[in-house]
Amino acid sequence: MFSKATCAIKHLLALSTALLISNSLHAADGPWTLSDALGLEEGFTLSGEHQSRFEHYDGNVFVGASPNDGAFFLRTTLDAQYKRDRFSAQIELVDARQGQADRDSRLSNSNVSTLDLLQANVGYKFGVNNSSEVRVGRFTQDWGSRTLIARNRYRNSINALDGVSFSHTQANGNEFKFLSAQPVRRTPRDRLSLLDNEHRADKSSEALRLHGVFANLPNLLPSLLDVDLDLETYYIALKEKDTRKLQTSNRNLHTFGFRVRSTAAINEWDINWESIFQTGERRASSNPLDTVDLDHQAFYQRVELAYSFDTPSRLRAIFEFNYASGDESPADRDSGRFDTILGVTTPEFGPVSLYAPISRSNIITPGIRLTATPWANISLMADYRHFWLAEDKDSWGRTGQRDVTGSSGDYMGQHLELRIRWSVAPGNVRIDSGLILLDSKDLIDEQSEFFYIGTKIDF
Repeated sequence: MFSKATCAIKHLLALSTALLISNSLHAADGPWTLSDALGLEEGFTLSGEHQSRFEHYDGNVFVGASPNDGAFFLRTTLDAQYKRDRFSAQIELVDARQGQADRDSRLSNSNVSTLDLLQANVGYKFGVNNSSEVRVGRFTQDWGSRTLIARNRYRNSINALDGVSFSHTQANGNEFKFLSAQPVRRTPRDRLSLLDNEHRADKSSEALRLHGVFANLPNLLPSLLDVDLDLETYYIALKEKDTRKLQTSNRNLHTFGFRVRSTAAINEWDINWESIFQTGERRASSNPLDTVDLDHQAFYQRVELAYSFDTPSRLRAIFEFNYASGDESPADRDSGRFDTILGVTTPEFGPVSLYAPISRSNIITPGIRLTATPWANISLMADYRHFWLAEDKDSWGRTGQRDVTGSSGDYMGQHLELRIRWSVAPGNVRIDSGLILLDSKDLIDEQSEFFYIGTKIDF
């Protein structure tokens, strides 16, 4: 395993150095771009990124997983766009794969999705000052805090949608989004194919549909209550059913939520509060023999209270609290486990790849996060959390660990996450490295260590 780490780090450093030297030749004119280098005609742009990362996980807490894992993940995107007047077109390719993973590694299509279309769409702007836009085809999106719909940044593969989206921005800053789409299902799904980086086309179907509306209203609360808070609110409907090739949990979910937040300022407190409620029906599993529809009622609460210090390092302290409901009993006809749909959990609970034991389901977790930029282009982050199960008979995150009697207790342990980020060549080359120390209790008594180092290159 150490030889794998050494080899991976050598590749990372060699690649970063090469890009750094290339970028230094153009430093006076800002970041190097592929479009400028090719001298493309007006309206055309060509850009992309390459992400290489080595991960090592010791003390794996997943059910049935090997005690330790290590892998090298690579992701490359190439984005071609054309814009003329009010019309635009986009094609983006993505290739996400792994190397050096052991045959017993815990892999999924969140790690591997070889060369495929990530985005392929056309758009048209209209209205006063082009304030409205409709886009049709395959695309990626971020909604608000990225809790429910997001384009993945750390994770190797990226969520995409096939359908139509509409956005509208008013002169006062209000923003509205409408979405009707089919989430793209990534293939293959079996571990052996993923280990061999086999290619199969990703596609969507009517078996999984998603509709939603999102509104960002920065002036509503200040005008009604005389408080300096931005308001976001949204609704998402998700409908899922089995197909001949894929069994699902037949989710039929309605998700409502809102988020209020204030702007961070030096020597002042700011707040970020989000509440989400879910209702509908789903089944307990994707087993084709499971035909019982459960009544689904779930919710999620997130509160962050932060203070920005007047220091040269821009020190910031964030007091965090997250609550995601779980399922009270496996024997009743109710479902209470919160579903994060197409959201991401990396910003809150640490990197998702080989690690990823903690999800936004069945969890109570307070914590404190510190961020700082002590040197130019270098940022630091430390996050310390404790974890409890919201329902002690339900499973812990993505691990599969569960005691249906609840007698094991509800305390899951604590973790410390550390991260350093260095913008070697701002706008072109960035190096990230992080470490998580997890001390898990009750369901499983394990000391875990997760380490990663990676390079992100924009061009």
